[in-house]
Amino acid sequence: MVNVLCYGDSNTYGFTPDWKSRFPRDVRWPGALQAMLGDEFYVAEDGLIGRTSAFPDTHRYGRSAMDFLPVAIESHSPLDYLIVMLGTNDCKTEKTRSAGEAAAGMEQLVRLAVGMLPMYTKLVLITPPPIHAPVTERDPDFDAQSVTVSEGLAEQHRMIAEAYGCLYLDAGTVTRASDLDGEHLDEAGHAALAAAVAELLLRDSGRA
Repeated sequence: MVNVLCYGDSNTYGFTPDWKSRFPRDVRWPGALQAMLGDEFYVAEDGLIGRTSAFPDTHRYGRSAMDFLPVAIESHSPLDYLIVMLGTNDCKTEKTRSAGEAAAGMEQLVRLAVGMLPMYTKLVLITPPPIHAPVTERDPDFDAQSVTVSEGLAEQHRMIAEAYGCLYLDAGTVTRASDLDGEHLDEAGHAALAAAVAELLLRDSGRA
């Protein structure tokens, strides 16, 4: 059995672009990933609305992954793959003003994870799709600079993945945030992301 943990924010949680509900397990990308990978894999998910790589939230407790990723790793061990998809909330106005600042938080988190994980566990870093209009109208935590920051995350995250020997996927190359809110994946987006991750894991594990 190949054990996989998908760790992320509201897009891993499956928050719907209309902000009214949560997609069911079989629609959320970790659940869709499970169906695509089959019985040789076990896919667990840990998604939290508002989660950042390393930045605290002034309104909600426990949003920094630095505080809770170690707990998740221990809770779900042993792991063959740890998939981290964070970054959208790092772009909020109160968090960072540049892609470099946002990446500093991700590098801090990756360093923590690499230090905890056994040698056989592979860390997969996924950059979420960039946010876009109408996010600046619907969500007061984001402005035009936030959009620019999110557009620069992929290059920064790719360099971090290379530096720490992580597998890497730029989700913006396979899907995009919904036009409804410019922030969250719709059903088609979850399916496309799951397919890309499944291809990566099957290829890496020699099961393609």
